Amino acid sequence: MNNNQDYGDLFRYNSHLNPEQNKTNDEEKTDIVKHLLDKYLIKEMVDWKDANADLIITDPPFGIEFSGKNGNYNRNVNNVVDGYVEWPALEYGEKIKQLLECIKNNLKENGQALIFSGWNNSNVIHNEILKFEGITLRGKMYWVYNFAPVCRKKTSHNVYEIYWLTKGEEWVFNSRCTTHHCQQGEPNLSTLNFKRDYKVNMPKYPTRLPFKLLQCLLEHFSNEGDLIFDPLCGSGMVGVISYMLRRKFIMGDLNENGKIVFQHLIDYYLNNNRVIQDIEISKWWKNKK
Repeated sequence: MNNNQDYGDLFRYNSHLNPEQNKTNDEEKTDIVKHLLDKYLIKEMVDWKDANADLIITDPPFGIEFSGKNGNYNRNVNNVVDGYVEWPALEYGEKIKQLLECIKNNLKENGQALIFSGWNNSNVIHNEILKFEGITLRGKMYWVYNFAPVCRKKTSHNVYEIYWLTKGEEWVFNSRCTTHHCQQGEPNLSTLNFKRDYKVNMPKYPTRLPFKLLQCLLEHFSNEGDLIFDPLCGSGMVGVISYMLRRKFIMGDLNENGKIVFQHLIDYYLNNNRVIQDIEISKWWKNKK
């Protein structure tokens, strides 16, 4: 994807959603934004059945009494929405079993899934995957990012693990994406270096995966027209990027405030073409350091 691409034409993508030819451009945009918001359901993970997804991408709760408003995170806590649903540490293994069951029940026969994990409970996720029947662990990737919480008694940790799972013996994999990951040097899917993209003066979800990271993964592990599913979608960023890359999506979360953040992200990226602004913010942050 070209960083200078005008994303306005994406409001005309899936134009069959608006069969009335006499609508104004603003009316079309309103219809499509409503359509996107309707794809975000307030729904319990275990209640999903037969989504028939090609790819599931999800970032489950950490299991560390996380709220997103901790003082050692680089953010204005007044912008962080309430309602984040954390998983108790003592129940984490059972919750991961439920997530794996959700993945199995909602993937196509040759579908695949990517599960994000911080270091705290990565061993629990790994062990539950190995014990689970019907899903195969194919590998693991590492996302290295540019920010870690301030730590005074141990080293800071700025790496996420990404578990790659498949349901069948065939799957989609595209060897190249259009991010710097593949365009600058030899692509390496073991380690993904993508900076967090900060948003200012807008509602924030306690956790949100960055634009370019999701772009990279979607381009490598899915094709245009595929259905992308996230049962723990939080901010809804997976839906934003899926739509922008001409994928279909469905997603859900228990936190109704997540949908508020999703609506602001739709406006940020699709109405206002803020991809360029993200680049400028990244340059500013680099110079500031």
